[in-house]
Amino acid sequence: MLGNPTVRRRTLLAAAAGFAAAPFAAGPAFAANPKVYLDPGHGGTDPGAVANGLQEKALTLNIALQIRNILQANYAVDVRMSRTTDATVSLAQRTSDANAWGATIFVSVHINSGGGTGFESYRYLTSDAATVNLHNALHSRSLSGMRTVGSVTDRGLKTANFHVLRESNMPAVLTENLFIDTLADANLLKRADFLAADALGHANGIAAHLGLTAPPPTFSTIVDNTTAGRFTASANWGTSTFSGQRYGADYRYANPVLASDAAWFKVNIPATANYRVDVWHAADPGYSASAPHIVATSGGNQTVNLDQRTGGGAWRSLGTFNLAAGDRNLVGVSRWTSAAGYVIADAVRVTRV
Repeated sequence: MLGNPTVRRRTLLAAAAGFAAAPFAAGPAFAANPKVYLDPGHGGTDPGAVANGLQEKALTLNIALQIRNILQANYAVDVRMSRTTDATVSLAQRTSDANAWGATIFVSVHINSGGGTGFESYRYLTSDAATVNLHNALHSRSLSGMRTVGSVTDRGLKTANFHVLRESNMPAVLTENLFIDTLADANLLKRADFLAADALGHANGIAAHLGLTAPPPTFSTIVDNTTAGRFTASANWGTSTFSGQRYGADYRYANPVLASDAAWFKVNIPATANYRVDVWHAADPGYSASAPHIVATSGGNQTVNLDQRTGGGAWRSLGTFNLAAGDRNLVGVSRWTSAAGYVIADAVRVTRV
């Protein structure tokens, strides 16, 4: 490591400038999916700023998870997060993980404090054209997103010697999304529609910087067990945050039983066609060795059994199926199995192929 952080950053940026600066400004083309690293600020033993009944660590995780979901559902992009739960992660761990992964860009999400109001964002003191481009795209679209819900002051694009901006090897931007200790700002941060609009603005900024477009024929959607109006289960299905491999805030579990009691994910299929169905679950030796997953295809229900003891914390394909257009219960996780262990229902993803 270079002793002078400014010199180190300039060295890293100079090494990349030969291929990164101009292509990013013009809308880059990647041989593989671009890698977006999302960093929800604070977490675990570090709550960040606290005021008005809110904690920064919870808000940043909420926003970052929604950014991830929007990007994954709409673009050919890989997303990695410094944390997906209320975990303690050091600043060094965050940047080291992003650097080792080879992230294309780094976006850190924070909530401000100190008695001000509005939105501001930061890049490092000395930045290349790619970083400036990311900063401009992210700031303007994040602000526009928030302003669809409430009045937000633009505090401007700024520079700072923050660790995550200095030590990341790729273009990096940190956003400060309102002031937790200002009542008017806090009232917006308590609104689910505001957080969703903020996340969409971030996602739009990331997509604009990377030159991402969603091809019109492509359809992909993610339904989590917490998605409003999209998940149903009986009282026999408990809620757990035990595993860090969960998708989103929590997941559902139930004991196996030789009776029909499925948890259902409802999906609106836009047109009759072939779709790949993926599921996400936490894994544990105490979970089901053969969890039945029901897919309501155009030709009738098909059942695929998954071993949920392994392979958790990632999307697993149930296969490709012809699905009829319409909004209905599409993927069910059934308790009807003779295999021991909890049956897990967490999230599903449906993608047109």
